[in-house]
Amino acid sequence: MTIEVSDDGLGNPASPAVKGAGEVGGGHGLAGMRERVALFGGDVRARPRPGGGFTVSARLPIGEPA
Repeated sequence: MTIEVSDDGLGNPASPAVKGAGEVGGGHGLAGMRERVALFGGDVRARPRPGGGFTVSARLPIGEPA
């Protein structure tokens, strides 16, 4: 199973400001995603999109032959 999330890098100007947004230490980010997905034998890729923004893909070996 692969899960993929993409954005255009523009953000959402209609969203209310989030307290602490942009502060360092608010989570574990991509490193945390990689660690958690690796626990299940999967992998995570993050890459910039050609027109801006990023795509993050997580592959989990659910339903795949061992």
